[in-house]
Amino acid sequence: MAIKMRAVRFIWALIKYLIWGDRVSTEVQQTRLSICYTCKDLCDTKCCVCGCYVKKKTQWSTEACPKNKW
Repeated sequence: MAIKMRAVRFIWALIKYLIWGDRVSTEVQQTRLSICYTCKDLCDTKCCVCGCYVKKKTQWSTEACPKNKW
């Protein structure tokens, strides 16, 4: 069930990005990644809260941290 929900969240994030989004600047992505890499909810390369891969999520302007850290 968790994999199915993660897939649905990713598809929704991708749709938002394709319709309304853009890639953020390198500086913005690096700032977001630095916050993610120091977060206690980081599980290897994924966010433990939402299950997203942080390198991809931090690139998309339509995405936000589930804990409102960025």
